[in-house]
Amino acid sequence: MPKDTPSTAAMQTFVRVIGSRLDTYVEFEFSLNDKDLTVELILPFRAFEDFCDRQKAVILPAEPEVADLLERQAWRLHQPGLLRRIRTQDGGDA
Repeated sequence: MPKDTPSTAAMQTFVRVIGSRLDTYVEFEFSLNDKDLTVELILPFRAFEDFCDRQKAVILPAEPEVADLLERQAWRLHQPGLLRRIRTQDGGDA
């Protein structure tokens, strides 16, 4: 199937960070066109950022405690400002 067919061109993607594991992985919900129908995924911090960029995902607000925890872990992994960078790139809010 060609990349920009009408069925895929209109798809909107959403990401909501829900936690982290082992101070290395980001747990998040991912959805296509429906914020309420999600799958849970886990990726390393750098792969998460790449995933959001490639999907052009709208970052949905995380619980404040989750966002704070993720940011502290991102600093330890030399990835400070991870959620802010993703929000800035696509105009979404975390």
